[in-house]
Amino acid sequence: MALITEHLRTCGLVESAWVNASAASFPRHTHDDYVLSANLRGVEQIWLDGVSSEVHAGSVTLYNPLAVQGSEFGPQGVEYISLHLDPEAVRRVIVDNHLEGPQDCPTFAQGVLQQPALFQAIVDFASVAPQQLAEQDEAFIALLCQLLERGPGKPGEQTASLQRARDAMHDTLSERLSLEALADIAGMSKYHFVRCFKKDTGLAPLQYQMQLRLIEARRRLRLGQRPLDVAVALGFYDQSHFITAFRKVMGVTPQVYVRGVG
Repeated sequence: MALITEHLRTCGLVESAWVNASAASFPRHTHDDYVLSANLRGVEQIWLDGVSSEVHAGSVTLYNPLAVQGSEFGPQGVEYISLHLDPEAVRRVIVDNHLEGPQDCPTFAQGVLQQPALFQAIVDFASVAPQQLAEQDEAFIALLCQLLERGPGKPGEQTASLQRARDAMHDTLSERLSLEALADIAGMSKYHFVRCFKKDTGLAPLQYQMQLRLIEARRRLRLGQRPLDVAVALGFYDQSHFITAFRKVMGVTPQVYVRGVG
């Protein structure tokens, strides 16, 4: 029997864990919060509301507060990300952003879900490094946007407001604007700003801003500027942060990129 849990972060809004399990089980139990899981590998057997189901890789499981559930993991092993969301935090987002629907804690369709965007939002939240607090905030909002999404939205929603935020990003490549500052420029709440921006561009605002800074970094490196000077000029925390961000997008470090473009 193997059940290995790596706790990723805990705060007043969410607890997250990365779990590897094989030949193990969770007996029937319940929680007082929402439980969201993204199955990364293997097949999990779940019991919910008297019905047994299989959860395959790429699927999401969602349990409402106080739902009675159970899980079994075969010898082949299962790997998944688990998030516990505070119901009061979810309710507060609904009220503060004037979202349609009940103003108390909502009841979601629960069980096994095939929702790729929600699956990816769970993975994205778990993938943010603990020290990246602004990115954590953005990833949590993006997760709630997927969870609370009521419909497809309108094409070009808030186009002018989003363009103001993009213009500000282009004009201030030497510093990293906060999510709060960008939402203020757009004249929107953080929740609606993240929702509309990601729907419009396919990226969350801080991810988009990072892409712009890395494009500028590549331009400066091709002009012969030193990686350290580029990192300082574009407002990265330090050279290590710059190297990590650059490698994530380009697949190589800035030094190797410089040698490649010669």
